[in-house]
Amino acid sequence: MAKTDVLMRSHGITEHAPNVYTIGGQGNSLLVDLGAELLLVDSGPGGNVTQRMIREVRQRINKPVAYIVYSHGHMGYNNGVQDWVEAARANGEEAPRIVAHERVRHRFSRYLETAGLQSYTNSRQFRSPYPATPPKHWFAMPESTYEKSMVIYGSERHVELIHAPSETDDGTAVWIPESRVLYGSNAFIKTCPNSGSPYRILRDPMVWARTLEKFIEMKPTVLIPEFGKPLTDESEICEALTVPVRAIHYLREQVLGYMNQGMKVEDIVHSVGLPAELFENRYLKPSYGCAEYIIRDIWRCENGWWNRNPSDLHPASVEQAAQEILAAIDAPQKVIDTAGALLEQGDAQLALHVIDLLALADDTQNDFVRQARELKAAICRVRATQVTSFVSRSLYLSSADELMGETIGLDEGHKVDFEWV
Repeated sequence: MAKTDVLMRSHGITEHAPNVYTIGGQGNSLLVDLGAELLLVDSGPGGNVTQRMIREVRQRINKPVAYIVYSHGHMGYNNGVQDWVEAARANGEEAPRIVAHERVRHRFSRYLETAGLQSYTNSRQFRSPYPATPPKHWFAMPESTYEKSMVIYGSERHVELIHAPSETDDGTAVWIPESRVLYGSNAFIKTCPNSGSPYRILRDPMVWARTLEKFIEMKPTVLIPEFGKPLTDESEICEALTVPVRAIHYLREQVLGYMNQGMKVEDIVHSVGLPAELFENRYLKPSYGCAEYIIRDIWRCENGWWNRNPSDLHPASVEQAAQEILAAIDAPQKVIDTAGALLEQGDAQLALHVIDLLALADDTQNDFVRQARELKAAICRVRATQVTSFVSRSLYLSSADELMGETIGLDEGHKVDFEWV
C-alpha cells in the first residue's frame, strides 16, 4: 500500500513488560506471548513492512502467531494479514485466527462500496497514490467478533479485548491484566484527538471521551499508544488520558452554549477560547487533529448540515454562481491585487476568500481566472506553513497541486513533515 511514512513506525521489537512487546508496523503493532503461542494486534500494511515484521518475530520469539486482532478497521493496519497466513502455512502451523470488533465488517463493506471516494480522500490527505480498486486481501473479514468485550486465553496468560469507540466505532483496546498493560488502540495517540477530520464521517467527541474515561478507571501501569512511545510513569499516564477528556468536555460546553444562542459554526469556531492550561498541554498538541476540528464534530452531533445562509439552502451549482459573479465584476484585476496584498500583509486566509471571487469560475480561457487560480495555489502553499495539523497542511498542498494541474504529492519540495512523539 502506498501511503506516506507518517503512519509507519521504526523497525524492531521492544519489550514493555514481561511477554508484552511492540513491533513497528503501521503504527505500534502489539505482540503478546500467551505461552505456547502469540497474539498480534495489527498485521501491518503488507509488502516489505509486514515481511520484515514476520522475520523479526521469528528471530526474537519463535512461536506461532495464533491470533491477529484488528485494532480498528482503517486501511493499512491489516493489509498484511495474508502474509502472516502464508508464513504460518510455510512453517507447518495453523493460520492465525482473525479477531475484531463486530463493526469492522460494516466498515469494510462501506469501504468497498465507496472505493472511489476512499481513493480520492486518501490520496489527498496522505499525498500519495491510493487505488480506486483496492485488492481483495485488504479486506480479510474477521472470523471471530465481539460486541463489548472478549477474553482470549493462552496457556500462561490471557488478554482482554475491550470495545474502544473513538476515532472509529470499531476500535479495540487490549488489556493484559497480569502486567496492567493497556494498548489504547486508535483511542490514544498522545496528541489532540482526531475528531472532526475534514474528509471523515462523524466521530462523536463525547464517545471518545467516555472511552478515555474508561481507560482512566483501569489504572494501567503501561499505556501503549497507536503511535509514538509508550508511557510508564503513572502520573504521565493520568495526565495523558485526563487532559483530552477535560478538553472535549470544555469544547462541548462552549459549543452548545453558542449554539443555544443561535450562532452558526463559522462564528463559533472563532468565538471559542482555548485555555493554555489545556490546549498547550504536551498531550494535546494540534499536530494531527486540532480543536477546530473537534468543534465542528460537536456541531455535527447536534445539528444539521445547513450553515444558516439562505443562499446555500437550495444553491445553484458552484460553477454557475461563479460564472455570474465573474460577469458582474467590473475590475477583476482589483480582486487579484487585493488578494495579493492581503497575502503580503500576512493574512493568507482572508486572501483565499477574496480570490475565490474569480478562482471558482469554470473558465480556463479567461486570463483573470487563470491568474486567480495560480495565486490561490500559492496562497494554499503559504497557508500550509501556518497551520499545525498534518491533515490541514496536506489538504492545502493537495489543493494547490490540483489548482496547478499537477500530480498530487509529486513535488518533493512540498512534502509534509511529521513525527509522532
